[in-house]
Amino acid sequence: MLSIARQTLRARWASFIGVFVALGLGACLLATTGLTIASTVAGSRPPVWYVHSPVVVTGHQTVSVTVDEGDGERYTETLRTRRPGQLPPDTAARLAALPGATVVVDHAVPVDLIGADGAAVRAHPWSSAGLHPYTFVGGDPPRGDDEVVLTAPTGHRQGDRVEAWTPLGRRTWTVAGVVTGPPAVYLTDGAAARLAGGRVDAIAVSGVTAGQVRAVTGPDAAVLTGDRRAGAEPDPDGELLVVAAALLGTTAGVALFVSVFVVAGTFAFAVAQRRRELALLRAAGATPRQVRRLVLGESLIVGVVAGAAGCAAGTVVAPPFAAWLAGSGFAPAGFTARFILWPLLAAFGVSLLVALTGAAVAARRAGRVRPIEALREASVDRRVMTAGRWVFGLLFLGGAGALVALVPGLGPEAIGLIMLEAQLAITGVALLAPVLAPRLAWLVGRLLLPGVAGALARDNARTAVRRTASTVAPILVTAGIAASTFATTATLWDAEERAAATRVAAPTLALPVSSAGIADPGTGVPTAQSVVYVRHDGAPEQFDALYAGTGLERVLRLPVRSGSVADLAGTDTVVVGGVLARAEGWRTGGEARLWLDDATPVRLRVVAVLAPSIDLDQTVLLPWALRAAHAPLTGADAVYLTGAPVDGARTVTAADYFRERNAEQRRLNHLALVAVLGMALVYTAIAIANTLVMAIGGRGRDLAVLRLGGGTPRQVLAMIGVEALLVGATGVLLAGVITAGMLAGLRAGLAPMVADPRTVVPWTPILVVAGVCVAITFVASVVPAALALRTPAARLSAIRE
Repeated sequence: MLSIARQTLRARWASFIGVFVALGLGACLLATTGLTIASTVAGSRPPVWYVHSPVVVTGHQTVSVTVDEGDGERYTETLRTRRPGQLPPDTAARLAALPGATVVVDHAVPVDLIGADGAAVRAHPWSSAGLHPYTFVGGDPPRGDDEVVLTAPTGHRQGDRVEAWTPLGRRTWTVAGVVTGPPAVYLTDGAAARLAGGRVDAIAVSGVTAGQVRAVTGPDAAVLTGDRRAGAEPDPDGELLVVAAALLGTTAGVALFVSVFVVAGTFAFAVAQRRRELALLRAAGATPRQVRRLVLGESLIVGVVAGAAGCAAGTVVAPPFAAWLAGSGFAPAGFTARFILWPLLAAFGVSLLVALTGAAVAARRAGRVRPIEALREASVDRRVMTAGRWVFGLLFLGGAGALVALVPGLGPEAIGLIMLEAQLAITGVALLAPVLAPRLAWLVGRLLLPGVAGALARDNARTAVRRTASTVAPILVTAGIAASTFATTATLWDAEERAAATRVAAPTLALPVSSAGIADPGTGVPTAQSVVYVRHDGAPEQFDALYAGTGLERVLRLPVRSGSVADLAGTDTVVVGGVLARAEGWRTGGEARLWLDDATPVRLRVVAVLAPSIDLDQTVLLPWALRAAHAPLTGADAVYLTGAPVDGARTVTAADYFRERNAEQRRLNHLALVAVLGMALVYTAIAIANTLVMAIGGRGRDLAVLRLGGGTPRQVLAMIGVEALLVGATGVLLAGVITAGMLAGLRAGLAPMVADPRTVVPWTPILVVAGVCVAITFVASVVPAALALRTPAARLSAIRE
């Protein structure tokens, strides 16, 4: 059958152009994203700060959960934390006692220089300068606590005065010297230790082996050598790479989702148009299995060629795509994609699997056609809906409804579920499209399109079930994903911001002017964002945390279900959100076990449980004193003011604070959605154009009948254009119905958590996507029809189907 498949591909190559382009584009996208994702994790970052130290000791930076499944089977899930844990206080002294050991205790404290050199850097002890290459540009090392050494380039010289915001407030130093090397501000060892509050970030050891160091530290510390030493250094690019990987994964998932629709729809439409050809094969003795193998053989050949071409294109596209990610803020500056073989093999395999999966249903249907039945019904669309389409269509719609009820309880963090929810609803409606789309198109045409052209257009849309459904499906996918994700995301963000802002009882808030935070909150209530890690379903999972000072109940109207927020004090208490408390079984007066963001395990007494709320459901509130014991000495992220303004801060309203806090995340989310939907639009154009071009080839006789019946080319084109607009509007209308249903369910779910929840619809991007879909449908219908009408009507009527 492969030889016959090659012959049919040569004879009907135009019918498979859309499949080839869709598969090739999908393979290219998968290869591009695969190469980029692999480049975010492949290889290791060499150390920059600890170059001259063969061994670096730091706190552990992972949390692990071991699950015993019985019968001796156990597995361990490990998660990297944001910061390393604290080292035992006597670690440096014990290491220094090793014969021949040289020990350097390093502190890293965020400071912001004020003035021409204004920048966020880290202050280190001068002894740590020898851990990496440096040279003096001028001056001397710092000798007093009021002296510093700056890193070039800088506008300051020896003897200049420089001011900086630090965790201890505003400081003025004298520049003792300027050196080359990694960006830093060097203080005397004593001044750096006091600025760090005594916290040790790392200990550099030389003159002894790693084994000797491990023998001293035991399991209380992580001993790093080689490129692993970079793990003790701040990695500002780490979170960006995680964001990049998440965006790429979402883009690839949407591309895969849409490409299956395109390939499946194209093959189904192609098989429907080839009924007579398949009937002749059956009449000539071909078995149903052989017919199925023919269709699958065609998809196999197209999949292999398109996959190879797409992977080759991916190697070219990946580097500039990585550069775009870096320029847009999704990846670190200078990030690029490298050639790695396994992502290309994976992209090729997935592309081939998509081709075979998309053709499987069409092949099964082709094999079930009987010769006489196919010849008799070749021009009529009958029994388009099968039992499988009914069952799975309803199941997908039911799954989407279940997620609508679940998403509000998860808050804005559930954006990934929103995409899944949209895909389930769209898949369900797409499976039911042969029933819904023709009838809806006829109804819309009846209401909006009077006249002969309108009557012909709506009757064509209703009777040509396969053509209408195949055209509506890609429009539904793209417009539905665009409308549902933009609208539900915007609604969730608005609900969270409004809920958080209306809860604030303080008249104003103070925000820091530097990365060092607000050192002295005065009479206000300091807060700082953080995370904690909780054992959840047999694995460590990250949740939001908020450190808060005493008096939080006076500045925030928290929805307390049980207990009292006023009891949040000391270092052993916690207030937990309602959903998190229910999931973990935490009760007021009980114990909550978790890890702080420096991997320190703690057992805290639950003093209050909050009622359901959109922004605090999966958050824990921790006492300020606990942060002082386990976090670097940095100031507050925000202070709820109850009196006079504080030094080193600017004053804002509650609404401005929450809007600013989410502004960058909103920007990244918007760019991510634009990138994902842009790719979906490309697929939509391919699917619509391919379906309609194939359809025009089979409508030659219809066009000839209209011409021979007295219709002018202009009138025929008008009918084709009106039908295209009608079908395009039907797809957009179905997408709108899905989105309206999702938003109605989302608003009902938000009602217990937000007073008077609002539905926010970003109309501009949604209308742009819908307009582009309808325009593509119009152009892809009218242009091929205009070319076909250049053939005289008599010759056009004699063209074989």
